[in-house]
Amino acid sequence: MAARLGIDIGGTFTDLSLLDEGSGKIYATKVPSTPEDPASGVFTGLRELLDISNVSAADIATVVNSTSIPSLTVAERNGSKVALLTSEGFEHILLLGGVSEGFASSNPHTATQAEPLADLTLTRGIPERMSAEGQILQPLDSSVASNMIQEIIHLGAEHIAISLLHSYANPIHERILRDLISNLAPDLPVTLSSELRRIFREFERTSLTVMNAYIQRSMITHLKILNDKFTDLSAPPDIFVARSDGGLMGSERAQRSPIFAALSSSACAARAAHEIASSAAPGDALALDWGGSTTEITLLHQTPRPPLRDGSVGPYRLGLPTLGTRHIGAGAGSLIDIPITGMIRIKAAAPNAPGPACYGLGGTVATLTDANVILGRLPHGLLGGRVSIDTGAAETAMSMVAKALGIDLVEAATAVIDVANEKVYGNICLLASEKHLDAKHLKLIAFGGAGPMHANALGMLGNMFPVVIPPQPGMLSAHGALSASQRHELSQTILKPIATVTGTLLDQILQKLQTHVSTQLQDDRLANDKYAFLAEADLRYSGDSMEITLPLHIADPSANLDKLEKQFVSAHQTLSGFEKDLPVEIVNLRIIGYTQSQVSTLKAKNQLRRSESTIPAQCRICFDGNFLDTQVYERLDLTPDMSVSGPAVILQYDATTLIHPGHEATVCPDGTLLIQPQAIESV
Repeated sequence: MAARLGIDIGGTFTDLSLLDEGSGKIYATKVPSTPEDPASGVFTGLRELLDISNVSAADIATVVNSTSIPSLTVAERNGSKVALLTSEGFEHILLLGGVSEGFASSNPHTATQAEPLADLTLTRGIPERMSAEGQILQPLDSSVASNMIQEIIHLGAEHIAISLLHSYANPIHERILRDLISNLAPDLPVTLSSELRRIFREFERTSLTVMNAYIQRSMITHLKILNDKFTDLSAPPDIFVARSDGGLMGSERAQRSPIFAALSSSACAARAAHEIASSAAPGDALALDWGGSTTEITLLHQTPRPPLRDGSVGPYRLGLPTLGTRHIGAGAGSLIDIPITGMIRIKAAAPNAPGPACYGLGGTVATLTDANVILGRLPHGLLGGRVSIDTGAAETAMSMVAKALGIDLVEAATAVIDVANEKVYGNICLLASEKHLDAKHLKLIAFGGAGPMHANALGMLGNMFPVVIPPQPGMLSAHGALSASQRHELSQTILKPIATVTGTLLDQILQKLQTHVSTQLQDDRLANDKYAFLAEADLRYSGDSMEITLPLHIADPSANLDKLEKQFVSAHQTLSGFEKDLPVEIVNLRIIGYTQSQVSTLKAKNQLRRSESTIPAQCRICFDGNFLDTQVYERLDLTPDMSVSGPAVILQYDATTLIHPGHEATVCPDGTLLIQPQAIESV
């Protein structure tokens, strides 16, 4: 009997989903994360899953690990001491790029230049120069380079990132530097930009390379411990790591290139959300992942779109391939701050902060979770009573907010939740408008520990209905990891006017890329007949900075070459509303290799767990400033086609769903909840 384990290691909790492929049952659990040893939390949760299922450890054939370890390493600034070797004259490149658009839009008054992950004192400009076509204009001076390498080694460099100008066109100089480092310090790890990103835009390529070097040690440590612990089992499983574009890669590749897993948790959740939203109701959707540490949104088109290549980690612009997830702020553990202006500010807690005051772990500053406790919206215990709620501590923390605002405790908590909801809704509208959509034409699928709590209110703000709540919303990333399939892509910048590109040149470049991608997939232990390929081209008007990605015919890339320019002009007209009388050029070519997932969780039987041993029939919850008698339901007891009218609260092991007055939740056959306004009966 084969089984598949999905893991999501977050900053607050570690989630695990276990799919018994024989019975089709999914068992899930959530345990506190163990930052000092993330694998420890994983095996605590695994033991719990094995106890509640009929699966043995030897049955687990595949493990897929999604994780926030890379982003947490950056946030906590505890990565390696990275040195940067770049081309002479480009030593300040990391200081020139600004911050990511998503970070700037979510922090409009506080966004500042991101501090480089490679210090300027450890940055050296190597005498060499390569042309954009890959011609050597100035040979690399090995003697000078060796002296510079010895300097940064003496200064304590723990990892060297190499990103030379135009190395995407010819990586020979980067490879020479790697050999020089190997001779001087054989054990010193090195990352080459030409092995991570073979396309232009020097800032993003350098940032990507430096961050890969910065986070590599954390990921290697985690994955080696995880591999060792699973190897101790009688039948060690194959271990894969989820990618930021929704695919997965082998553990060894993830250790070499952990940057491609930096947003894996968000990607797995978005993939699972797309499957559930498509099944629940037709049309485009907006995925809201509101967790304990972060809040993220993703636009989900009814017809899946190719990954975007605009991914950022915090304020760092990297150009990662992603599913378009946008980080819009901190999560339910966000701190409430009242500055001298008297405005409510919601800001991220420091890494390793004790958390909400109501958790009783030492937190004293009010958070969004404490505000929800004041309003009666959270039960007395979370995760089946594993986390107790201290209402008194929440009141003490929130009283300081109320005093600063000059209002009572309930008014302060209500104001805090309203501001949080408005901030999220504002970011939803911004994302929708950027994609030429109206938010009210989107359905909202909400997940994460806090998503179902706030979803109905957000639906009301934007008239985004139905609101979709998955069966196990607090563990969707781990669910998404179960059905992830292998993926690898490789791009090459050519920057040529389309009129000068021949079918022969196109075919040569794409064949070379496909051969390389095939090798990568084979290295991850998949047979040749199990994967397929897609070809793409990025095009733009000459002199523009915005590219549009269009598909190419994989069997005969030159077949639609004559139509490609017309397709680009039409796409540009649709997106921007105008045409330009300028030449069109092909910027990048790309091959994507992938496998079709053999696992679907849509028809799986989710084994829901009870929130607590006993729950009250009613409680008092505050809506719009008034406490109302509110029906309390255990989600495990809800049956298909059942309707729950608000005001109501639905409790379950991993999340709490709030139904506002005038709305009702209908239970779908798979257990998904659809929240909509109640029909108004005519008199």
